[in-house]
Amino acid sequence: MDNFLRKYRDRLRIIIILYVFCERSKSDDIQYFGLFRSEIKIQALDFLLRYPDFLSMELMNLMDNDSSIDRNEIKNVISKIYSDNEPDLRVEEMEKFFHGAYESIDEVIAFHVSIGFIKHESKKRIDGKTYDKNYYVTLNCADRIENSLKLVPAMQWYFERCELIKKYFDKFTGSQLKSRQYMYAEYSDISYKSHIQNINSKVRIAFESRFNKELL
Repeated sequence: MDNFLRKYRDRLRIIIILYVFCERSKSDDIQYFGLFRSEIKIQALDFLLRYPDFLSMELMNLMDNDSSIDRNEIKNVISKIYSDNEPDLRVEEMEKFFHGAYESIDEVIAFHVSIGFIKHESKKRIDGKTYDKNYYVTLNCADRIENSLKLVPAMQWYFERCELIKKYFDKFTGSQLKSRQYMYAEYSDISYKSHIQNINSKVRIAFESRFNKELL
């Protein structure tokens, strides 16, 4: 049962990421709802969705380097993340592979292709490895999400969190997001195939330093 629920959550999370972050089609002859480019960015965004503590620290780091960001908004977002106990309840651990946090999404993508939610295209190098992966979100998928999935109360957190991540991090490429994640020893210094460690203690110290207030 746990394995089934995990697969179900993975499928939901990834399709919501593709839907929220895809580039909307601007063509008059619309064949697809939108296009999402690169698996690396899916993995990086999925990491921020699955680790609220890293998201909290990244929001503060962005705030430190961009005076246009509303400090009060960041404070309220992080305060709610911790008052809702998300770093315990919402974390879905990822393992570290050769290039950071990674989890195969091949089965997830194959499932969504099979039900007509996405069309997947990629190219192959001479050594057989795939690259330049593109994910086209279909009109059928967007319709089902907007008229069914978005109406499910349990799904609201995922849509709201993806919109928050999009607001602050969509400007970065997948490789840039991965590089940012490597700034943390709990991410970069762990061994191959070990779970990424939490940074809750660092978030609490950073939050108090920036806002002169303790996290609950």
